[in-house]
Parts: sequence; structure tokens; C-alpha cells
Amino acid sequence: MFKTLLGNLTKNQKIVLVVIAQILVIAIIASVLQFALADKPHATIDDANDSEMPGDAEDFIEENIWQLIESNVPNVDRNNIKDVTIREGTYEESENEDGSISVNFIVDIDSLKQTYTVSTGWSKDKSVVYEVIVDCPPQELMKYPETVCQGTYNNTYSLDLYLPYVVDSSIEDAAPLVFMDGNESKRTIDVTVSACNPEQYKKLATDYLDSTPLDLSEYTINFEVSSTDAICEEE
Repeated sequence: MFKTLLGNLTKNQKIVLVVIAQILVIAIIASVLQFALADKPHATIDDANDSEMPGDAEDFIEENIWQLIESNVPNVDRNNIKDVTIREGTYEESENEDGSISVNFIVDIDSLKQTYTVSTGWSKDKSVVYEVIVDCPPQELMKYPETVCQGTYNNTYSLDLYLPYVVDSSIEDAAPLVFMDGNESKRTIDVTVSACNPEQYKKLATDYLDSTPLDLSEYTINFEVSSTDAICEEE
């Protein structure tokens, strides 16, 4: 039947038929190649918290997490990390004055033994997703504290993850027993302790610093006793 149909066609009709067939074959090949070469998701969020993130936001977050992993985690031998899990109880949304939404949460990736903090947001109508910041939490919030985290703007050893550190007095309106802050660029840590028992609180501050992963040999630590009139607890 097909041969009979071809036999009834004129030469020009046969040429047109061949051209159409070639176009169809090229279109099919292009579609297959496009699918095969399409950028696959590299880091997939396993959202056990059932958060209501817009699809564009989730895609953008996954893309940023993968870029960070690819750049900083050694020996990543797979191109699809499927166990990016939002830690239970950490997903927080807040509405801003203009109706936009700010979001913060922590993700754990067991396969890589990594933990990251994620901050982002989107417009009121969810049409615009804001910058995604994937950073590191302080070491005590790392699910695997033995690993080193490298974030977009910080890392496990960043001073601002552990300071300021304040120990308040139990007496109302009294100055803090310990106030400690630092300057990363100057490599200094400044500690102010209460005049009530300065040696005790100096040790408290030192013990805290020793509990962090900071390399204290890289910093100059300045201790001073508070000049504020101390309100001391009764012995």
C-alpha cells in the first residue's frame, strides 16, 4: 500500500515528503539530545518538614547547595545528592513589613557528613526568590562536628560563630559577669569580666574559648576588669 502511494506521487511530492521526513528525524534527535544533556538536579532536598517553599525557591536553594558542595567538599563522586534534609524544628518563616517572606533553616547531609545553615526569602507573590546564603553553623550545631564546614561567607573556624559571648549576672540591672567579642581582621579577642570575682570569670571565659574549634594561638586575647560599678552577689 505504501509502495502504491509512493508510486502515485509526483517527483516534487516525493522530494517534499523526503524533506519532511528528514525534518522529523532531526527534531526527534534534537529532543533526545536536549533531554540527555539537560542539567540534572545535583542536590535534592528531602523535606521531611513539609515546608511550603515555592518550587522556584527550592530549585534555587538546591542549586546553591550543590555549588557549595562541588567547590568545597573533597572527593564528591556523585552528581545527585539526595539526602539534603531540613533538620526538624529549624525551619522558620517570618513575614516582613512589605509582605515578603524571610526563611532560615538548617540542613544535614548524612552522605557527606555536612551541616549548613540556609537563609533566603521570596516576594509576597512568590514570583521573586531572593539571594540564597548557604553558610556554616557553630560547631556545636554540626551533626558531624568532626568535619569541617566551608560556607559561602564563613567556615567552622569563623570568629563570629562563637562571639559575642555573654554571661549575665543573676542580679537585675547588673553588668554581665563576662562579655567577650572579637575582631577577625585584627585577630583580637577582647574579654571584659566582672570586678566581683575577676579570676573566676576570666577562667570561665578561657574555658569557653577552649571549647571552640578556634586556633587561639592565632589571636591576641585582651582581658580587662569591668570599670562599671559591680553589683555583686552575696556570698
